Amino acid sequence: MRVTLIRHGEAGDDAPSDEQRALTDKGRADTRRVGRALARRRVRFDAVVSSPLVRAVQTAEIVVAALGKRVRVTISDSLVPEARPGGAVAMLGSLTHAKSVALVAHEPILSRLAAALLGVARHPPLKKSEALRIRLADGPERPGMLRWRIDPHTGRRKRL
Repeated sequence: MRVTLIRHGEAGDDAPSDEQRALTDKGRADTRRVGRALARRRVRFDAVVSSPLVRAVQTAEIVVAALGKRVRVTISDSLVPEARPGGAVAMLGSLTHAKSVALVAHEPILSRLAAALLGVARHPPLKKSEALRIRLADGPERPGMLRWRIDPHTGRRKRL
């Protein structure tokens, strides 16, 4: 399974609650840049799962639109910022049909999840709008391998 972790884009501070914060123009532009970079590399997702927070859902929708393929964005509470990575790992295990999955969420869940999937103690936080690809050869229960990341400011892929 190929898992792409994507952190939401920059969000404004003008919403009545954290859950309702929407992407800024910069957040949308950075996310479109990452989505176009994924499309140039012909990345396809069998499943896209997002945190329920507005900025993550908007990020997921922008990435899906950039890829030009109709994939329904599924919402999961296992991707909220303070969630434990075990819930997301279990969710990945349930996606038996999917060969390529995008998880769109926040920090600190994404760096915790990356560490869990890689079998390491810690992973650095993802930048806003950054995409990070992890290859899981034997499913989410066995340590995976970092493949690449896409920088949100340049849209360039860096092999890891």
